[in-house]
Amino acid sequence: MLVLLSYFSEVWLREGTCEPVRLRGENEYVVPASTLKSMWAVVLLNTLGPNYRIPTYVATKGNALVLRFTGDYTLSFRKLDSVVSEKVRRMRGKTAYVLVSFPRWGDRYGYGWAWDDIKFHRVSPITPVSINRGIVKPDTSLGISLDRSLPLDSVVFGDTVALIPRRRYRYSDPLAFVKYVIRRAAIREGKRVKIEVQESDRFSLAGFEDVDTLYSPPLIRLLRPTLTYSINFAMDMMVAHYSGGITRAGRYFREFMGNLGMDTTAYVFDGSGLSRYNLVRALDAVYLVCAGTRGIDSLVKEVLPSPGNGTLRRRLLEFRGMVHAKTGTLFGVSALLGFYTGCNDRYVFGIYVQNSPITRYSRDFIDSLVVWSSGGKRCLTAKEESKK
Repeated sequence: MLVLLSYFSEVWLREGTCEPVRLRGENEYVVPASTLKSMWAVVLLNTLGPNYRIPTYVATKGNALVLRFTGDYTLSFRKLDSVVSEKVRRMRGKTAYVLVSFPRWGDRYGYGWAWDDIKFHRVSPITPVSINRGIVKPDTSLGISLDRSLPLDSVVFGDTVALIPRRRYRYSDPLAFVKYVIRRAAIREGKRVKIEVQESDRFSLAGFEDVDTLYSPPLIRLLRPTLTYSINFAMDMMVAHYSGGITRAGRYFREFMGNLGMDTTAYVFDGSGLSRYNLVRALDAVYLVCAGTRGIDSLVKEVLPSPGNGTLRRRLLEFRGMVHAKTGTLFGVSALLGFYTGCNDRYVFGIYVQNSPITRYSRDFIDSLVVWSSGGKRCLTAKEESKK
């Protein structure tokens, strides 16, 4: 007989003061799964600000073009094609010399990632040039077409066309597609092209005459869909940009904990929560969100889904507008971390179920704790009675 030793942690803190209201298993170290995204949202909004934009630098001098990527995953192939075409068109020489430059980020994947499809090359490594959200779609204007006869892990570049294996293909070599777009744009403008790739933290645009900066949307706009729909690739890219590489994420996470006066014993290896090696004490996870949102609580709630939306679209529907929280799910792990606003109560809460393989049961259990531990049932009843 197989015995499954599941356990749970439950933490409720009063919003504003962060005083404990209800604690069970609060000192357990838990795998946060995707609730780590909400903790990182707090870190990024505090340190970068809601209007921060990830830059990409474009500069020319004579027949030389520099493209300095720093991690804007929203930059599209179409935008890159347009920019290169515009810059190359102004060059007088027959050959365009293009430098693709980006900072050193170290390892390309988070330590202990749980994505099964990494081995099938369906995910872009987290690099500063992982543009287009890591996705390649058929686009006849860019010479990208579909070929279902190709194996799932292959990309074929011809003289005039890039063949990809299926729709929404996640490319495994970002540089290959970036080079393809650059070459195609230059050739279309009647230029030969030579491309050099430079991976270095040192970068200067001194001496360049024509310098432009392309910007991502503001951070607040990046976070909203990322947390609402739990987009792993996007969160890892933002954290890698902020930390200077995904392998340095833990250092910056612990530094933020220390700034809040917290114990800095936490093990964080990515931004998405995909790593099974991530371990955070349950009480620390909730306290970080509680203490870290003072003064920016409305911004954090804005980027978190509420029942009826995103990953909460079918959960806690009677609590619409009362709960703003991030879900977390890995095999054996279910979690919910966020805010509850009731009739007279405002809490920051976190519930973590570990070693429970049946996700549906764990989610139902978490939702039942939210209903009863928050006092939300009494609040809903009082509201109904007041309408009579």
